[in-house]
Amino acid sequence: MIVYYENMNGEKLNLLKAPFRTTKTDWFDADWSESSDGYEKTVTIDVFGKREEFQSNMEQLYRIIAVDAENDAYGKLYVNGAYLRCRVLKSAKEGWKGYVYSEVEITFQAPELVWVVEATRQFFPQLEETAASGIDFQYDYPFDFAGEKRGIAAWDVDHIIPSEYRMIIYGPCVNPKILINDYPYEFFVTLESREYLIIDSQKRTIRRYLTNGTVQNLFNQRAQKQ
Repeated sequence: MIVYYENMNGEKLNLLKAPFRTTKTDWFDADWSESSDGYEKTVTIDVFGKREEFQSNMEQLYRIIAVDAENDAYGKLYVNGAYLRCRVLKSAKEGWKGYVYSEVEITFQAPELVWVVEATRQFFPQLEETAASGIDFQYDYPFDFAGEKRGIAAWDVDHIIPSEYRMIIYGPCVNPKILINDYPYEFFVTLESREYLIIDSQKRTIRRYLTNGTVQNLFNQRAQKQ
């Protein structure tokens, strides 16, 4: 089993490997209590180490888990490939246990009790010859019997509820437009080679990344609903 917490800065805290180990718990069960700000779950972590080593381990623990709450942000709790968007709301040290380790209670807070498994799909430009290929008759016709439409690909998501997404569009291209279930996602921008656009539906952001490291906010350059 793999369980770790990753804060907003990408720092990871392995919760099943010394010097930090959680007691036996079912991360996916219904033991998440509902609160005014979402859902909460308290777990106990054993922090190992002698006096000096213990102090260093405790500093590492608090450095990783405190940054999200201090910045009003969320990290991710990973369990076997799935993650829950959450942060550590509070912690409390219970004291020494036989001068070998100490118990620390930490309370996770999640805005939504939704475990996420990410899936990735890449779409590449189709060649004109490939897109126009189809049935070849022995007689000439003034039009082609194409077997597929250019620029169309299928991706079936086997889930009962809508999913958030993170779309990346690479240049070069002008005013890219993508149709998903007949809904147009269009952006009025010219992307040069090695530039790209990231659309994050969960964060509601549209950002352009230039080759010189500059990041531009293009939220107002998106096509509006008519």
